[in-house]
Parts: sequence; C-alpha cells; structure tokens
Amino acid sequence: MFRRVRYGNAKITNEFAKITNEFTEITNAFAEITNAFAEITNEFAEITNAFAEITNAFAEITNEFAEITNAFAEITNEFAQITNALA
Repeated sequence: MFRRVRYGNAKITNEFAKITNEFTEITNAFAEITNAFAEITNEFAEITNAFAEITNAFAEITNEFAEITNAFAEITNEFAQITNALA
C-alpha cells in the first residue's frame, strides 16, 4: 500500500509538472505578445517623432515667411514715405 501511495504521489507530481509547463508556455506566449505590442508602440513613437520633426520644420518655414513678409512690409512703408515725400 505504501508503494501505491508513492506511485500516486509521483503521478500527481508529474501532472503538476505538466500543468506548470503548460502555464510556462502560456506565459511565454503572453511575453511574446507583449514584446510585439512594445515593438508596435516603439514604431508609433518613431512615426510620431517624425511628424513632430516635420511639424517643427513647417513652423520654421512659417517663421521665415513671416520675417520675409515683415521685410516686405518695411520696404512698402519706405516706398510709401518716398511717394509721400515726392507728392
């Protein structure tokens, strides 16, 4: 009878080992999924950063155009003063 209990305990231990291995495989699968999501998140972060750089470049261009516009406004005012002086 004692042998039978030992055999039964060994069988239970083996079953628990199988279940543990299954849980390990499931955990590894979830880890792979998590890593995949992390990679996707990193890709989106890179895309977002690229759009931020493009947006900043457009802001710089807009500022340059504003400076050019202001320069033309100054030139226009100078011409207006000359025109008024000649009139």
